[in-house]
Amino acid sequence: MSWFEKRSPQPTVSRAEALGMVPVRNTEVEETPLDGGLIRLAYPLAVKPWFGRLADKVGLWDGRPMIKQLELDEMGSFVWQRIDGRRSVRAIAQALVEEYEVQPREAELSVTAFLKTLGQRGIIGLR
Repeated sequence: MSWFEKRSPQPTVSRAEALGMVPVRNTEVEETPLDGGLIRLAYPLAVKPWFGRLADKVGLWDGRPMIKQLELDEMGSFVWQRIDGRRSVRAIAQALVEEYEVQPREAELSVTAFLKTLGQRGIIGLR
């Protein structure tokens, strides 16, 4: 393949398929309730192998997993509490519509963006 050839597009998930997926919590994530119904999540940070070796050589890392924390706001806490391994993304977005009286499309976009962020951090997975 030459440098300037167009690559075929990667397969994408349709909107209906994405909304039908079920988010599942990572079992290594620790949840701490805060005042006002908010939640703080503590999750292990995935360290790239090359970074781990470098940090170990210079004495900055002892090999234990690094823990990162994420404090959720009111809506984030609401969504997190509904991630139970049974509810689909669509069902969680519908619960957001009913609780906060937002438009269905706005709820879908907000929930999917939030779940994408959690997925990128390794806090949840989708099935």
